[in-house]
Amino acid sequence: MSNLKLLRGKAQALFLLVLATSLLVSCSRDGRELRVAGPGQGESIAIVTTTVELAANEQQDVAQEIFTVSGTWLDSGAIDPRHTCLGSNISPSLNISNSPANAASLAITLIDLENPEKPLWVVANINPTETLIQEGAVPAEAIVGATTNGTKVTTGYSGPCPTGSEIHEYLLVVYALDQTLEFTPDPNSLTDSQLLFKAIQTSAFDSTETRFFAQTT
Repeated sequence: MSNLKLLRGKAQALFLLVLATSLLVSCSRDGRELRVAGPGQGESIAIVTTTVELAANEQQDVAQEIFTVSGTWLDSGAIDPRHTCLGSNISPSLNISNSPANAASLAITLIDLENPEKPLWVVANINPTETLIQEGAVPAEAIVGATTNGTKVTTGYSGPCPTGSEIHEYLLVVYALDQTLEFTPDPNSLTDSQLLFKAIQTSAFDSTETRFFAQTT
């Protein structure tokens, strides 16, 4: 009888071991399986930011192509009194850079922003290859309009002549024209000078400017 009980106990123990093993296997399988990561999966993705910049020589080329004019003053600075009615009343020298390649001629105008209807300098039919306008002179074959300082009409440049102690601002513009003007103004006619001024503005397709101020001391 004791042997029979011993056999039954071993059978029960074996049954419990098999049952526990099956439960563990069934718990580890719920119908879902993890797939093996493919090549490149699980790796972080780097975001690359790109910046487009002009090469140094390209930036220099762009800067060199700008149409500019400069005088013997800092832009928006004071003009030398020699170029005003307080001094020698002589026209300043100008440097012109990068005139448009398709310009047929260049022109220069100077006005007092307080009195723009009375130009102080009107010059047209300047060769577009000119890069330096000499002090007190105009290029050969250029045409020049009459000007006035308020009391006297003269041909060519009439320098700034501010009254009182007010500061006056002046605008000098160089125009690129698509033609050479077929017009010969009367050197003593302010009306012709104004017509020349308008013809310049009408024919211009590009321009550059510089400003300065003058004051009676």
